[in-house]
Amino acid sequence: MLQHFFGFVYLSAVSQLVSLTDTQAECPVQLSQKSVVVEYGGSVAVNCTATVQHDGMGWEADEGRVEKTSASVITWSVSNLREWEIRPFCYINYLKTPNTPPCQVQLPVTVYKTPDSVSISFVNHSGPMIEGKQYELQCDVQDVAPVQSLIVKWYKGQTLLDQTTFTDTIKTPVNEVATLQITADRADDGAQYRCEAELDLGEGGPQPPPKVTSKPLRVEVHYKPKHSSSTETIIKNDKVMLDCTVKANPTPTYTWDSEHLKEKSSSSKRPSSTLSPGNYTCTATNSLGSEIKVFILKSTGTQAECPVQLSQKSVVVEYGGSVAVNCTATVPHDGMGWEADKAWVEKTNASVITWSVSNLTEWEIRPYCYINYIKTPNTPPCDAQLPVTVYKTPDSVSISFVNHRGPMIEGKQYELQCDVQDVAPVQSLIVKWYKGQTLLDQTTYTDTIKTPVNEVATLLIRPDRADDGAQYRCEAELDLGAEGPQPPPKVTSEPLSVEVHYKPKHSSSTETIIKNDKVMLDCTVKANPAPTYTWHSEHLKEKSSSSKRPSSTLSPGKYTCTAKNSLGSEIKVFILKSTAECPVQFSQKSVVVEYGGSVAVNCTATVPHDGMGWEADKAWVEKTSAKWEIRPYCYINVKLPNTPPCEVELPVTVYKTPDSVSISFVNHSGPMIEGKQYELQCDVQDVAPVQSLTVKWYKGQTRADDGAQYRCEAELDLGAEGPQPPPTVTSEPLNAEVHYKPKHSSSTETIIKNDEVMLDCTVKANPAPTYTWHSEHLKEKSSSSKLLSSTLSPGKYTCTATNSLGSEIKVFILKSTAECPVQLSQKSVVVEYGGSVAVNCTATVSHDGMGWEADEGRVEKTSASVITWSVSNLREWEIQPFCYINYLKTPNTSPCQVQLSVTVYKMPDSVSISFMNHNGPMIEGKQYELQCDVYNVAPVQSLTVKWYKGQTLLDQTTFTDTIKTPVNETATLQITADRADDGAQYRCEAELDLGAEGPQTPPKVTSEPFNAEVHYKPKHSNSTETIIKNDKVMLDCTVKANPTPTYTWDSEHLKEKISSSKRPSSTLSPGKYTCTATNSLGKDSKVFIVKSTGCHPTFWNVLIFFQLVGLMVVI
Repeated sequence: MLQHFFGFVYLSAVSQLVSLTDTQAECPVQLSQKSVVVEYGGSVAVNCTATVQHDGMGWEADEGRVEKTSASVITWSVSNLREWEIRPFCYINYLKTPNTPPCQVQLPVTVYKTPDSVSISFVNHSGPMIEGKQYELQCDVQDVAPVQSLIVKWYKGQTLLDQTTFTDTIKTPVNEVATLQITADRADDGAQYRCEAELDLGEGGPQPPPKVTSKPLRVEVHYKPKHSSSTETIIKNDKVMLDCTVKANPTPTYTWDSEHLKEKSSSSKRPSSTLSPGNYTCTATNSLGSEIKVFILKSTGTQAECPVQLSQKSVVVEYGGSVAVNCTATVPHDGMGWEADKAWVEKTNASVITWSVSNLTEWEIRPYCYINYIKTPNTPPCDAQLPVTVYKTPDSVSISFVNHRGPMIEGKQYELQCDVQDVAPVQSLIVKWYKGQTLLDQTTYTDTIKTPVNEVATLLIRPDRADDGAQYRCEAELDLGAEGPQPPPKVTSEPLSVEVHYKPKHSSSTETIIKNDKVMLDCTVKANPAPTYTWHSEHLKEKSSSSKRPSSTLSPGKYTCTAKNSLGSEIKVFILKSTAECPVQFSQKSVVVEYGGSVAVNCTATVPHDGMGWEADKAWVEKTSAKWEIRPYCYINVKLPNTPPCEVELPVTVYKTPDSVSISFVNHSGPMIEGKQYELQCDVQDVAPVQSLTVKWYKGQTRADDGAQYRCEAELDLGAEGPQPPPTVTSEPLNAEVHYKPKHSSSTETIIKNDEVMLDCTVKANPAPTYTWHSEHLKEKSSSSKLLSSTLSPGKYTCTATNSLGSEIKVFILKSTAECPVQLSQKSVVVEYGGSVAVNCTATVSHDGMGWEADEGRVEKTSASVITWSVSNLREWEIQPFCYINYLKTPNTSPCQVQLSVTVYKMPDSVSISFMNHNGPMIEGKQYELQCDVYNVAPVQSLTVKWYKGQTLLDQTTFTDTIKTPVNETATLQITADRADDGAQYRCEAELDLGAEGPQTPPKVTSEPFNAEVHYKPKHSNSTETIIKNDKVMLDCTVKANPTPTYTWDSEHLKEKISSSKRPSSTLSPGKYTCTATNSLGKDSKVFIVKSTGCHPTFWNVLIFFQLVGLMVVI
């Protein structure tokens, strides 16, 4: 009867294969690394070594597959790893032994990607915070993988506040949001919060772990006025103020009240010398509240002038403790003593008296030592106050939930409360919150009350499954300053053990298992409460509540396990297979063929079989490829009981070089003007596949572009399997004409008069310039660009070259002598501004005196034969030193000189890159202009600004101004946004090319990189795809776009709507399914054609069928 062959795309399945109980020790192969961690796009290489003789070994993987070989060491190697969930395994076939299946060892691979960006912001809040209120901060981490390795750390300044971990097991990049609850405090005004995304990839990952930090978020806190003390005693003095100034936000206003005041004042300070003794009440007020402080003004002298010394400037004593402080008189006196609410000391003639209390129980005691001067008219007594802080540690500290009992639920928010009983002074209290040994947060207090109080601090938490069993505690610490006990006294609560309930969560939703006596289908998952398990499969007859099932007792097929508790359920699908490899081999792993070209690939069976063949959109009997998206596969029916057929697909790339490539200007014709920007366009007609297309641009440089030829080249890079070198098509050259004004290489030139020497003003310009000459020595006009020096008198000659774009002046200094008999040790020098320089001038004849003339480093005339011009700190930009020599007295022989060419340079103070007239993401296809600002650089004529995208040089800008002093310069670059640029880093580099005399390599300053974000609409790599219905095969509409797209599906076979990007083919009826991916920039549709079988009847199947029918008719 007619056979139908049902194939399986085996290569996509084996990449998910996991051996649950086999270990590397039981399979006779060894991997050079137990596991690897590699950055997305990075390289990796791992050896697999056989420890026994074998009948073939190899590597299976979605990238870097190694064919079966007889070698003993084979390497899995990928130079540019771009598969997120790759699961390479090394397999080995034992020497032919009955009933001994092959074995394999999987290499765990972690592919990671650092975030594109990390940003911090408030949740549902803008503007200042109010002291004491709670706020929520949000950290957005964009495009990071794997999220399970992500730790978001929260900082205030340099202090780590908290950290958030993630338990999702997805391997591909995701966007994550972490939150932090904070309570605003006045100490936080002006503080900078930031969050840091760190990838902790274990010992095998990079060290230290890679991290990306957000820009700091500076917070403003509004708080009411709060004085450090409610009363203050002031001794009246010309220099002493009643100072009510208090820190508050918004800034407070001040009012004063006293029976001694006649006029109002809004100042925060009042001079004590203008006031009568008495009480003065100051009120500081802002929009959040007011605070009163009472000043007690006394008429006696100040402590600074009071001749007593205290043995301690201040004391800190525990409530009920003892204290003793001496007061010593430094002059003869008429009596001294201590005044206090407790243990005062009567007036005495002694020089040292002690205030002593053995059991201090006064909270607000203010002792002071006073002294009476020896009787002197009009001299009042004075006193010195001793600041005393009385403290008490809490009677108890306890931690509890607010309005909650029992287990917490993962992801929900809860509030913890710390009760501190009977503590003083509260202004010194710090409540610290811990989870285990990690400090989470701390709370301080600003109340100035001195007596004991009860205080409550709260902390908001959002638990995750990692917190199950964690212990929280709070600690009350009294920070009493340097005078207080060290370390500061603290009382800690009993730990609060928390239980977190969370639903089951598998590390992966599917797992492929190779049937084996030792391998289990293991559905065990961590959850609280503990989950129950149920299994479903057409191959199961009895129910089971176990979390594991031995694979050896089951038939190949799908097994669905559901783990469930009171919070939810989680499904995991196990795909059980009976064989480890599809026994066919291709003569080529993949093929690249030109459209209309020929292709031939052999498929070889490696085992006896019951039929094999090729299936493809183009019939096997034809020799040409006329389909763009052809997907041929080789299938085989294996002669083994209960063994289904299998298939292997051959990757085919069909390419076509362009019909034409042309280059042109956009919206411009005629000559270009130097310095202006123009846009070139390259049109590439009828090329495929566009994913392999690279357009390369070629051009000349700067004003040398006049007459230069621009061209563009379309190259198809089809990989190692494609033609080498890659096929290219080049446009006809575009001849560019540039109009530019005259520009001399130097503004002055010294000429020695000679029959052969010309004053040559010729300069290149377009259009060609005209010339005019001016000098007191010229009698007639000349339009020539050259004048013969021998016909002219010594002196200055000014030449002006002019065209329609501008004019340029050059001054010629004509001298009468032919040669000056001196030699310089350097013809020219290049020196950094502020640097040192030294050049010798040597006379080659006897002379009557020589010297150096210069604005710096002048050398007086001397009879020496060698003299040095030397400057240790050169700060003259346009210095023109020259060495002169006087000939021995000879009639009609004038002195001569030789000028030293000096270039003074300065590196830029800064180089920065930015958009012009744009912020935010770019839109694909639109044009934008980048600006590079170079500050304070000299000389600008030596400056080259280079533009880079990543490590690629895009363009460079030079400058022709001849100014010598530092200037600020701006260069611009036009770019057209492309999706490939999303996340790219642009930078500009300022380089000073100072010639052979300058530093080598040329000095340069580079801008900070500029991260580009590009928004682009969805675009599928192909518009249709044929799918063979299979348990493992998905209709995958996933497409890269920014913003992330949404998905809609349409088909006559669909009854319900779905927003997922993927649909399992096994749940669908054969037919057409249209998926549309949409974002704010547009949409793109892809049609999936689902077929019901893995292959169709071939010519030979039909022939066999008719032979069998004929045989039955004859019989």
